[in-house]
Amino acid sequence: MRVALFLRRARLGPGLMLAAFAVMAASALPAAAQGAGESAEQAWKRLDRNGSGFISFEEFVRASDERLKRMDQNRDGNIGRDEFMAYHEAEARRRVNRVFEALDKKRTGRLGAADLKGPEAQRLLLCDTNKDGFITRQEYLQCRRRIAERWMQRIFAKYDKDGDGFIGREERVAALRGFFQRLDADKDGRISRGEFAAAHKRWVDRRSATTSNGKRTPLQSDLDELE
Repeated sequence: MRVALFLRRARLGPGLMLAAFAVMAASALPAAAQGAGESAEQAWKRLDRNGSGFISFEEFVRASDERLKRMDQNRDGNIGRDEFMAYHEAEARRRVNRVFEALDKKRTGRLGAADLKGPEAQRLLLCDTNKDGFITRQEYLQCRRRIAERWMQRIFAKYDKDGDGFIGREERVAALRGFFQRLDADKDGRISRGEFAAAHKRWVDRRSATTSNGKRTPLQSDLDELE
């Protein structure tokens, strides 16, 4: 498997799982292309539970509730900053392990330019904190922690409307409604297969534009804008 392809499949998705935290479960559009191994058709089936050929807002919310169960550790329906960071810390460790298991062929505990082929893989070196030409597991993990922290700040600033340090279910449902309405192009209160496909194509097109000709557009990857 090509390194860049592996990295895309291994990505746990601050791209949309974090960037669109309040809607990440319902969106399924980014999940289909983000590396969770879920196709657009699988995403559609996960959302259209009753097989009606349309996605209702209730189905949209239910998908979000189900995806956030792992993050909502105390099962109170709210997502706190601590829960957010604990979840992404665990996900980061799993991803780091997968990346190193696949790319660190000599089991040295670090990756260098010679191990990383292609532009996506080379970008891992952005996490080379001490600039010695290698990235260690710890450097990569710290890198992902910084990304998660930055996304948490942005997400909570946007969705934690009352500023209590939690994204409550009502706050999340309100955000989901806005996203749902944007996908519902004909405003009939439900998302058709055509609307779903059009939204998915827009996301794929944006993703393709990011990687074509070496052009960089903001926040299309979890390795973008590293400090």
